[in-house]
Amino acid sequence: MKNRPQIALPPITIIENDGTFDFLKGKVLFPEKVAKAKETLKNVKLPSR
Repeated sequence: MKNRPQIALPPITIIENDGTFDFLKGKVLFPEKVAKAKETLKNVKLPSR
């Protein structure tokens, strides 16, 4: 059996969760998709009533 190379994992910090998503405030999770969607929506014409 071959030896597998050891993968160095980054340090992990475990924090207590209070059930809110405050840690996501101000973060864009998928910036490429958001930019593409904004560009697409900018060119969409809304029907007049």
